[in-house]
Amino acid sequence: MAAIDSGDAGRRRQPLARGIELLTYMVESTKDAHGVRELAGRLSVSPSTAHRLITDLEKLGLVRRAENGSSYRLGLEFLRLAWLTVDRYPSEELALGVLHDLVEQTGESAFSALYDDQRHQMMFTTTVESSHPLRYSLPIQQWMPLHGGASGLAILAFLPEKTQHEIAHSKLAQLTPDTVTDPDVLLGRLEQIRTDGYAMTRGERIEGAVAVAAPVFGLIPGSVAGAAGISIPEQRFDVSKIEKLALQVRQAAAQISANISGQQLER
Repeated sequence: MAAIDSGDAGRRRQPLARGIELLTYMVESTKDAHGVRELAGRLSVSPSTAHRLITDLEKLGLVRRAENGSSYRLGLEFLRLAWLTVDRYPSEELALGVLHDLVEQTGESAFSALYDDQRHQMMFTTTVESSHPLRYSLPIQQWMPLHGGASGLAILAFLPEKTQHEIAHSKLAQLTPDTVTDPDVLLGRLEQIRTDGYAMTRGERIEGAVAVAAPVFGLIPGSVAGAAGISIPEQRFDVSKIEKLALQVRQAAAQISANISGQQLER
């Protein structure tokens, strides 16, 4: 965020201007959470003034306390307003063209998913169906657990280690007979997914469906925004093609990540 010159001093004395300045700084920062003294220094106000301001924003849901209880991050109400604002340029558009290309490359249905770090759940937001008569339709806009299916595992593997352990040791639903619910097995699998850069599952969320997915990252470096991938009926899955499919999926996820950040993807 650009420094504010002396001509802005009058605006900075106004709580509304200070609040906008604070939120802008939090959005543009590469950090996930911010302390009161840090924010006070950024606004050139006393820590007590910064605390009053952030308390007001917290009451509105625009910011919330981080897990450590002493710093703050953007709140869900801010995200809700941001999502409403970008309806003029829907988030699906950031993925839709990439998914069409992925379907053309692989011949299989493609999808993107969104992660909610409050729920620790995901939902499918965009799908592009293949032309095959035999294919699986994914449920759209429904919150789902992370431990079942390639999309959820691709997200879970790149979350903070503490979050991974909390989820792995929670009560994991047996979505299908093949869903992994053993915490140690799940954590070992996540380590392999991080090494590979993608997840592959067979019938772990939907019986008879194979899926390959890779994580999509958000504006904050390293933060997981969701996942992208393909779904394949098990009858049509050729395991000899997994390396090529995985590469195509990883490239698609990287392109969506670049679209989110507004950066040019290096080729």
